[in-house]
Amino acid sequence: MARILFIQTQPVAFPGLYHICGTLKSAGHQYDVLATNRFNIIAKHINEFRPDVVGFPCLTGMHREILTITALIKKQFPRCKTILGGIHPTLFPEIINKPNVDFICRGEGEWPTKELLDAIDSDSVSFDIPNISWKKNNHIYHNEVRPLIDPLDSLPFPDYSIYKKIPPIASDTYPIVFIRRGCPFTCTYCNNSSRMELYKGKGRFVRSFSYERIFAEVDSVIFHYQKTRAVLLHTDDLGSDINWLSGLLIGYRSRFNVPYNCQIRPEFINEKLTKLLKETNCHMIAFGIESGSEKIRKKFLKRNYSNEQIINAANLLKKYGIKFRTYNMVGFPTETQEEMFSTLKLNIIIKTNFPWCSIYQPYPKTELAEFCISQGYLDKDFNYEDVPISYWSDSIIKNIDRNFVLNLLCFFQLFVLFPGLFTIFKFLLKMPHNKLFKVVFKVVYSYICIKSERRSISSYIKLAYANRKNYK
Repeated sequence: MARILFIQTQPVAFPGLYHICGTLKSAGHQYDVLATNRFNIIAKHINEFRPDVVGFPCLTGMHREILTITALIKKQFPRCKTILGGIHPTLFPEIINKPNVDFICRGEGEWPTKELLDAIDSDSVSFDIPNISWKKNNHIYHNEVRPLIDPLDSLPFPDYSIYKKIPPIASDTYPIVFIRRGCPFTCTYCNNSSRMELYKGKGRFVRSFSYERIFAEVDSVIFHYQKTRAVLLHTDDLGSDINWLSGLLIGYRSRFNVPYNCQIRPEFINEKLTKLLKETNCHMIAFGIESGSEKIRKKFLKRNYSNEQIINAANLLKKYGIKFRTYNMVGFPTETQEEMFSTLKLNIIIKTNFPWCSIYQPYPKTELAEFCISQGYLDKDFNYEDVPISYWSDSIIKNIDRNFVLNLLCFFQLFVLFPGLFTIFKFLLKMPHNKLFKVVFKVVYSYICIKSERRSISSYIKLAYANRKNYK
C-alpha cells in the first residue's frame, strides 16, 4: 500500500491529522508523522520510511517555511510527491503553481487523501479526485470541492496514537477533541466567510458528531495521552443549542472524571448554562472580548454583543466558580490608544482569570483586510506573503503606533492579573520596544497556559524546549 509522511513544522498536535490518519488506517495505507523543520531530521526519516508522498498541514504564514522544505525534499528525493493541505491551500489554491508542490487538498482532507493514495497505489497517471488539485505536463487541474461530510460519524475512527513517537507531544496533559465542524459566524477578521462561500450548496456547514462518537474519542485520547489533566472539547459555537449541550456535558460527567475546557461566546452565557458547567466538572471556559470598544467590536469585527453582556457573563461565571480565559486583540485599523486601553480595562473590571492577547493580523480574503487596503492601512498589493508567521511577532498595519501596540501586547496579561501595576508602570508602554519586554510576555504567557489548561510544568517545558530547538 502507498505510504505518506506528514511533516508539521511545529511540535504541537494537529487534530485534523488524527482523522486523516484514521481514514488511511481503515484503508490499509501506511503513514507516519514528523514534527520538525530541521531538514537533516526530515531527510533521515524519508530515507528510513521511504514515503510515496510527503504531506504538510499548511497555515498562512507558515507556508513560506514549508515551501523551503518542499524544495529541499524535491532536490534530494525527486521521486517523492508533495501535497499541501489545510486552510492556506484551501483559500489560496494558486500555491500549487510553486514548482515543488505536486498536489494540494482543499477543504476536508480525509477521503481525498485516502483516494490520492489509492490512485498512487494503482499507478494512475490521472488524479480526478474531488478536493485535489494536481499537475501534468505543466498544466494544473483543479477538481471540484466535494460535499461536506455528513453525518460526521461516517468518518472512520481517528488515530490518536500518531504522536506516540514524538515525546513533547505524546507527554501532553491537555489534548483536544473536536466535537463539531463549521462555524456559523462571519467575524470580519476571520476567513470563515470564505470557507462558507467555498462550500455554498455543498451541505450543512455546521455539523456535530454524536454523543457516543465524542465519548469514544475522549476515551481514546485519554488512553493515548495518559497524563491528561483536562480535555479541550472544541467547537466554535458551543452554547447556541443548550439542549444538545446539556446532553453532551451530562453524559461526559457520567463517564469521565477528567475535567474539560471549552469555548463559549459571551452572549450564550446565562444562569442555566453556567450551572450546567459547574455540575459537569468544567475547569475553564474561554470567550472572545477582542476589543473593549463596542464601536470596534460591533462596527469593524461583527461581534455583536455589548460590554454589559460581557460583564454579566463574567459575573455569572464568578458566581459559580468557573474560571475563564478571554481572547483579546490590539492594533486594529482606526483603533486609538484609548480604545486599546478600554480592552485592558474591561478585562480588569471583570477580573479575567486568564487574559490572552494577540496583535491583529490581517489575512487576505477577509472583510477587515479589504477595509485596511481601501483605507490605506495596508498596501494595495497586500497578499499572504506579507502575513507574519505569528500574531505575537509584529504588526503590519500602517498609520498606527507600532511601538505602543508591541509594548501593550507584552504587558497586557501582567497588567490584567495585577492591575495596580498598570497605574504604576503605564509609562513602560511609551518606551522603545525591547527584548526584556518580550521576556516578560513569554513568562506570563507560560504561567497562564499552565494554569488555564491544567498542564503539568514538565510537559509544558518539553513543548517549549522542542519548539525552541526546532527554530534554533
